[in-house]
Amino acid sequence: MTQLSPLLDHYLAEHARVERELPGAELQALQEERKAALARFVAAGFPGPRDEHWKYSDTRPLQKQAFELAAAQTQGNISRETIDSLMPEGLEASRVVFVNGHYQAALSDLDAALSLALKTADSAQLITARESEHAFMAMNQAFATDGAFINLSNGEQLEKPIYLLFIGQPGDEAQMVQLRNQIKLGKQAQATVIEHYVSLADDNGDIGYFNNCVTDIELGENASLTRIRVQNESVKAMQVGVTQAHLKRDSRLNLHSIDLGGRWVRYDTNIALAETGAEAHMDGLYVPNKRQHIDNHTCVDHLAPHCVSREDYKGILADASRGVFNGRIVVHKDAQKTDSEQSSAALLLSGKAEVDAKPELEIYADDVKCKHGATVGELDESAVFYLQSRGLSENEARNVLTYSFADELIHRIGIDALQKMIESLLLAKLPQGESLEELL
Repeated sequence: MTQLSPLLDHYLAEHARVERELPGAELQALQEERKAALARFVAAGFPGPRDEHWKYSDTRPLQKQAFELAAAQTQGNISRETIDSLMPEGLEASRVVFVNGHYQAALSDLDAALSLALKTADSAQLITARESEHAFMAMNQAFATDGAFINLSNGEQLEKPIYLLFIGQPGDEAQMVQLRNQIKLGKQAQATVIEHYVSLADDNGDIGYFNNCVTDIELGENASLTRIRVQNESVKAMQVGVTQAHLKRDSRLNLHSIDLGGRWVRYDTNIALAETGAEAHMDGLYVPNKRQHIDNHTCVDHLAPHCVSREDYKGILADASRGVFNGRIVVHKDAQKTDSEQSSAALLLSGKAEVDAKPELEIYADDVKCKHGATVGELDESAVFYLQSRGLSENEARNVLTYSFADELIHRIGIDALQKMIESLLLAKLPQGESLEELL
């Protein structure tokens, strides 16, 4: 028998410690599914530099600590006023709050019809596409404590967004959070879902935490979903996340992903355009500074004819930060009349910042329209000079140009209150960004 590393031994022991406390522990099928997922995770281990999909994201930071599953707790000293301060001012939405991976009813404002914990037999019906390719998805399936389960029937249309607020509140030990969200829309259903990841941790503390989150999306015929993910966790946090989506005939998916926080972040987005007429539109913005590492991997599978995908990712990197973008488009042999575009652009604000961009395009059909491109560069000095000639200081000119680089993606979100919050968070990350806020 192959000897396991002490860290993998730790996670085996951790699962044995908590398995009877996990939701649905009384369901034999779910327990067996979790144990099988744990075995897959242990067999795969942590990805290493020889794994092509992880070559730019060294997982050693995740292996320096043995994380324990965060226990269920009440909201403790978190007040509703604190929750209000974390959300966009003036946003009308159904609020759902999780603390350390556990649903907090007292802090939420949501109709019981959209209730959430993984405590029913439905929790065994998890989507498992690409499970074998991603060790952290298997880990999530083994340890998942909670998550949002949103299931809309045919024709149902939500009038206001569902705001999922995921709060990290580290304790005295290194904790991990394992969230599994599911969004299922029936025929002609429509919804907007916001996932906001934030931390109440002291950025100056020594204790980090690990957030491993998976969101499964399934859209029925002619359904429409707008999903916005905002990640602004502590600089002590490490996050691995996956969104996987399956789109049926004439359905439409709009994804917006904003990464601002986290010490080490890896996020995968996998979309299957499974039936004719499906559309996926993906926008991403990542803004690391100091020594942050943010990695976005995307894969769009065109499986049927007459499908459309649009992908636009931008990065703004300062100090000694590192960004990664790997975008893969696969047009399968039956996917004639595919229309696909992918764009990646990165702006380097420092000579020490680094970005690795790898666009990939695989085409197995002969009647398609596809294009992709990637650019990496610095601010245009002639544009800086022009703005200085109009009365701005050099710092103000650079901030205006940097902000403008990201502004188009932010405004595609289409929700004013949320856009203002993201703009404020972005300005806080820019050098002397507070001066720009006065100009705007």
